[in-house]
Amino acid sequence: MRIVVPDDYPPFYSASGQAELERLRARADVALYDTRFADSRELRARIAPAEAVINVRAYSRFDAETLEAAPDLKLITVVGTGVDNIDLAECTRRGVVVCNTPGVATISVAELAVGLMLAVARMIPASDRALRAGEWRHWEGPELAGKTLALLGLGAIGRQVAVLGRGLGMRVIGWTFHPDPIRATAAGVELVGFEQLFRQAEVLSIHLRLSPHSTALVGENELALLKPGAILINTARAAIVDQAALVEALHSGRLAGAGLDVHDPEPLPPDRNPYLEFDNVVLTPHSGTVSREANLRSLREPVENVLAFLDGRPRNVVNPA
Repeated sequence: MRIVVPDDYPPFYSASGQAELERLRARADVALYDTRFADSRELRARIAPAEAVINVRAYSRFDAETLEAAPDLKLITVVGTGVDNIDLAECTRRGVVVCNTPGVATISVAELAVGLMLAVARMIPASDRALRAGEWRHWEGPELAGKTLALLGLGAIGRQVAVLGRGLGMRVIGWTFHPDPIRATAAGVELVGFEQLFRQAEVLSIHLRLSPHSTALVGENELALLKPGAILINTARAAIVDQAALVEALHSGRLAGAGLDVHDPEPLPPDRNPYLEFDNVVLTPHSGTVSREANLRSLREPVENVLAFLDGRPRNVVNPA
């Protein structure tokens, strides 16, 4: 089998010494590209001979035109859970199996979400910058204990954030497209209606997958429902939040701050960063999955998906049959 990793930039498998890929090389021909392709044409050229693709970065778009360029393609496995960059219906039509790696970064993303809550609430990055500049300055921020943590999305990551939030003494409420009362109760989450979630939120943390239903789900109207002084955290996908509405809510002072690990575009270029003026916005470079433990799992699990496919027992399949 010919396996292509077309988008190992910034370096992931390359930075690890490629030990996991060596397991595949014992059974297949593996091509690894550790530079970012210039455009969709170059992506198509890279995957043209592939029978299997390991998709590392969400900036790679596997639409109908791209899939057309790889007539022998049988498998795409992503690093992580999100498959919004892949046309699943077209893959199904072509007989291409799409797999993800659920659970590899649940704890890491949840911990970063809580870290962003604390960083924004207590203005930790701003305090650090001021002190390094010789300024001894205090910002008064809220305690999180006793506050209402509102979770938009209650998948594995959302439920883990609930557990951590309860550990901080927060009341946790949640809303999701497909509520599961048993799982919610086990995580200590009180299920509420969509508008209720925003009206009661003192910290709003987003944990939905990007889909046509969730794109721009949080807009001007939803942000206006939030209590004055609320904090917004997004470690899911940038497109779930209307960026212009978020910037306006920060300008108006309705939001006390925001912690954002996801951006549009990514990498976020300095000349298109709308948050540079805000001391109360904490930005991280889509690094929720980047912990030592999550990296090890993320390197291993796509390879396991390929090996399982080679053995005739596909696992973690996400596209419809």
